[in-house]
Amino acid sequence: MNSHKRGLGARGGLALALAALLCLSAFAAQALELQCHAPLRPPEPRGLSLYVMPLLGADCMLVVADGQTLLVDMGKDMDYPVIRDHLRRLGIHTIDLAFNTHPHSDHVGAMPQLAEEFKVGRFLTAFPADVAGPSVFQKRTLTRLEALGVPVERVSDGDRFTLGRAQCLVMQNAIGDMNARSALLHISYGETALLLAADVDVFAQNRIYRAYPDALRAQVLKYPHHGTGDLDSGFFKAVSPEFTIITHGSGDSKKSQCLLDRWDIPYMFATRGVITVHSDGEKLFVSQDLMDHFPEQAQ
Repeated sequence: MNSHKRGLGARGGLALALAALLCLSAFAAQALELQCHAPLRPPEPRGLSLYVMPLLGADCMLVVADGQTLLVDMGKDMDYPVIRDHLRRLGIHTIDLAFNTHPHSDHVGAMPQLAEEFKVGRFLTAFPADVAGPSVFQKRTLTRLEALGVPVERVSDGDRFTLGRAQCLVMQNAIGDMNARSALLHISYGETALLLAADVDVFAQNRIYRAYPDALRAQVLKYPHHGTGDLDSGFFKAVSPEFTIITHGSGDSKKSQCLLDRWDIPYMFATRGVITVHSDGEKLFVSQDLMDHFPEQAQ
């Protein structure tokens, strides 16, 4: 696929029409369909839907499976209004599970405010309560959740849980800095799967690939570390994604774009509007609710 087929965030009617035509032809023979520009739609009663929030250099993703809700990471403190408004647009009032991959400020910063606005069933963390360091918001977050009566549970490598009919597997490397130890979440629904790869670096990717050589396969990959890092070749081959999500702007993810172009993997930038991935258990449907305006650095 050449670079012209990457125009998933283009503005203007002609550009969007051309991008849509190219996208649809590119995905015709694959196990997923892509619509480059479509209005945001609430989750359906059956099936699995992933909504990737339009944040710059931060992660927040809503997963809804058969009516049950899972929030994976919670963005920065300043991202709270954006996350809140999109959850409201989707008709979400309750977060059954909140899963934090690691307690950096750009992955958990808005959690205290979200817990005040939305009913949260349980908060799952992959790190101990006393973990500390630069930009680590673990203690502040857990203190506020305790005050609000939200149960907190520790998860670790190899743990599994269900969300509706979806099967969720936690994968976590045990050594390195906090990004290297951030927890990946593999979500399978029927014959389809997503891999939300947190902020793991190539060292951690390689260790996870060696620990889970046959369990990483997923049609959709949330690129590690917002699309600003490298990909381990063994890890990437084990995942074998058909589509990739970058939670940063195009300006700060040039190297990742080159890699994905080389491997012929289409991608979208979440900074340009909410990305939706829906699964009926057999096929994946991908669309993006493009915003009329977005920050220059998100282009």
